[in-house]
Formats: sequence, C-alpha cells, structure tokens
Amino acid sequence: MTTFDARRGWGTVTDSAGAECEFEFHATAIVDGSRRIDPGVSVGFAVVPGHRGRYEAREVTVLPGATGATGGGGGVSASHHEPA
Repeated sequence: MTTFDARRGWGTVTDSAGAECEFEFHATAIVDGSRRIDPGVSVGFAVVPGHRGRYEAREVTVLPGATGATGGGGGVSASHHEPA
C-alpha cells in the first residue's frame, strides 16, 4: 500500500518488483469490508481493466502477518495476480 486518502476513499498500490507499476483502487475493493488500509501495509490484489483504459487493483487484501486496517505492518510491497 503506497497511499490512501480516507476522505475520498481512494488509494494506490505497487507491485513488489518496484514502483514502476502503480494501480489505483477504491475502498470498496478491500475484501474484508474495511474502508481503510494504512500506507506501508503489505497487501495482495488482482489487476483488472478499469476506466479510461487504465488498469486498477481489485480484491485488495492484507497479507498474512501484516496488520491491516489499523496500521503498522510490512513494507511498501505488494503482490498481485492477473485475473484468470
């Protein structure tokens, strides 16, 4: 998780390979029903086609061992998988 604006409900994540690929997501994409994940928490996500030809993150989940919706936890890394 790299950024999250709780007021607007939008955040960005990057893949673990580096910050070259950044994907936006809305709070409704967080799987556990939380409406917020703090920056720096390690998350997993699926990459799907989004609006205006951009890809976006969906199915955002806090990875095991990271403390999710309340803060703390892993680095600014994330893993992702392409949808089947």
